[in-house]
Amino acid sequence: MFPVAHPRTMQSARDLMALNPVFLDTETTGTGANDLIIEVGIVDLEGNTLFDALVNPGIPIPAESSAVNKITDEMVADKPTWGQIWHEIEAVLRNRAIGIYNADFDMRLMKQSNQAAGLPWTLQNDQAFCVMRLFAAWYGEWNARNNGFRSQKLAFAGSFCGIELPNNHHAVDDARLTAALLRYLASYEKK
Repeated sequence: MFPVAHPRTMQSARDLMALNPVFLDTETTGTGANDLIIEVGIVDLEGNTLFDALVNPGIPIPAESSAVNKITDEMVADKPTWGQIWHEIEAVLRNRAIGIYNADFDMRLMKQSNQAAGLPWTLQNDQAFCVMRLFAAWYGEWNARNNGFRSQKLAFAGSFCGIELPNNHHAVDDARLTAALLRYLASYEKK
């Protein structure tokens, strides 16, 4: 039954790979409107690290967030702030297609972190594409309540596709898994 693996989904993955994208993941203080990034990882299509850093958010990291991402206040105490590293991140992302698993979330948290640091938002919203949505369409589980394909967790997607990379809520590892997932979808042959 699964995956449905519609040919258009695989073609979309091939088209996205042709853009030579970078892949980004973040870890955050939470998911709300005032939460901030505490780790960012960016890799290329082959999974090579382009940027990897812990970030001092300037606010306490809630225990429930630390329980998920294993990042504590002590770990970020002497790390740079978002305002101190944004220029490096922006240089890596400028004029590039950016693959993100749950792009809406990571783009929103980057914007929030920029706003909190008093920095202008310089990326284009259409630079990012959502690998989570692409995988959901490829997998093909319909969610009638939302009238769309059901989103799957990154760990499930990697495991289902047999990708032996960790999904451990470490930003650069999750970015690597996202890159590997796009490569898998682009090369998948429906039997």
